[in-house]
This record gives sequence, C-alpha cells and structure tokens, in this order.
Amino acid sequence: MKIFVTGGTGFIGSYVVKAMLDHGHELTLLARNTNKVPAFAADERIRLVEGSMEDSQAIAQGLEGQDACIHVALSWLGGTAEENAVHETLPTIRLFQAAAEAGVKKILFTSSIASFGTARHDDAGYIRPMNYYGAAKAASEAYLMAIAYEYGLQANVIRPGYTFGNPCVEGGPLYPDRKLVDMVKSARDNAPISFVQNDGTQFIWAGDLAKVYVALLHADIREHNRGYYTAVSTEHRTWAQIAQMAVDLLGSQSRIALIDKGRPEPDGIPIDVSRIRESFGYSFTADEQMKQHLLYLSTLEL
Repeated sequence: MKIFVTGGTGFIGSYVVKAMLDHGHELTLLARNTNKVPAFAADERIRLVEGSMEDSQAIAQGLEGQDACIHVALSWLGGTAEENAVHETLPTIRLFQAAAEAGVKKILFTSSIASFGTARHDDAGYIRPMNYYGAAKAASEAYLMAIAYEYGLQANVIRPGYTFGNPCVEGGPLYPDRKLVDMVKSARDNAPISFVQNDGTQFIWAGDLAKVYVALLHADIREHNRGYYTAVSTEHRTWAQIAQMAVDLLGSQSRIALIDKGRPEPDGIPIDVSRIRESFGYSFTADEQMKQHLLYLSTLEL
C-alpha cells in the first residue's frame, strides 16, 4: 500500500513509519526538514516531500497516487482559541479535503485523549475538552467524519494518551517529558524528588501505539470505519511510582516526597480501552518499556 504520512519524522510518527515499513508499505513523508532522520532519508522505500502543513502544493504532491493518509503532525500547541483553530484545525481540514479529492481511500487521524477531556473517557465519541488543544483536536475529528461520509472513505481516529519511548531508528527524535528528565537527573544525583500525591496517567509506549495504526490501516471497512480508538495502557501509574522505578533502577538514595493536594485517589475516571481490546486483542501495559526508557535517559547528558 502507498501511504502519505505527515509528522513522520517526529517522535510518534517515526514509530508509525517504522511499523509501516516493517509491514511492507511504501511511504511518502511530508517533512519540513527532509534530512532530520538519517535512517529515513537513506531508505529507498521512503519518498520525502519538503513542506509544512501550510504548504498546499507540497501536500498535493505527496498525496498523488496514494492509497492512504496518516496524519500525525501537530502544527500548533498553545495560544488562543483562534490561533488553535487557524493553525491546527484549519490545516488539518485542508489535508483531509485534499486527501479525499486525491482519491485516497483510508485516513487515520492522530487526535488525543484531550479531545474528550472530562467526558465519559470512552470511545463513544462524546467530547468535553478542557483546553484549546483538545478543542482543536475534537473539531478536526468532527470534520474528518463529515468528509469521510461525503466521499465514502474509511476514516478512523486514534486518541493516544501520554506516549513515551526511545528513538526507534538511527537519528530518530526523542522528546521526553521534562518530569521524566528531572526525575532521572535527581535520581542520578541522589537528590530528593517530589510529586503531587496520586498525580499520574495511563502511559503508552510508542511501539504499542504504532500497532494500533497498523491494525486500523489493515482493518476491513465493514468492521472498522469512522470510529474512535483510545490508545493507552490498561494501568494507571502515578509520577511517584515512575520516580520509584528510576530510583530502584539506578540504585539511587533519593527520597520521594508526596505533596498532598487533597486527591484521595488517582486523577479522573480510568480511561476505557475496551475498543482496541475487543477489536484487535490489544491490552497494553507500559512498565517494562518505561524502565527501559528511564535507563536510556540515565545515559544522556540531561
């Protein structure tokens, strides 16, 4: 299958690209810097098109002759409501429209758990975003579904949660959360570490997340179309628990202090991951990969 990918040289995108290559697909990547990932620049199975999400000509060039479009790129983060609409949602809509008009038959959109915010934490499609980023993603989801109905496309939304991992290819990107970087540095220095009690999330390793993209790309349109697939692990982990992993792995003498802000239990309702389990048999856990990630971070100059 020929696949056009935005954000393929980014962190999550690099894992998606590697997974697609492992399954024998031919890829065209839209990239502002075509030399950003040396392993991709040297791969004959990859065609690189220089451009951004604002570059309609580059997008049209990349979409020509493609069977599918996977949108991973994030154009905008932060700012006002209007800025998010103009710089994130609008380019995304234009991409979906261009893909449909180019004859692409499948579209996968990387949204976020921020799109449903404080709603029911499942894949029923309900939304209650808590910030402009979540609202921008939710609006993009809605436009994708409308375009899919209009053109008769197979389109699905993937909603990742907190995604982590090491670079997956030579020269691949690494965007670790500052909390992880700081806890590893503190553990390495035997310095005290503090976190809010019960503050955490359901992490997911980027390699597991990429499996969801592969499964949906190969899915039968009669069974998996215009659906929402939340991709997180089944277990909630607090930042303090992750810090304890770092302390144990590094043989650190750091003491972990919990700040009580009146949270008697982990934040929020556990996110429902039943759709990916029932659809593809996936039930992800993240602890072992998180340990590998912490060890990798400990080898870097932080």
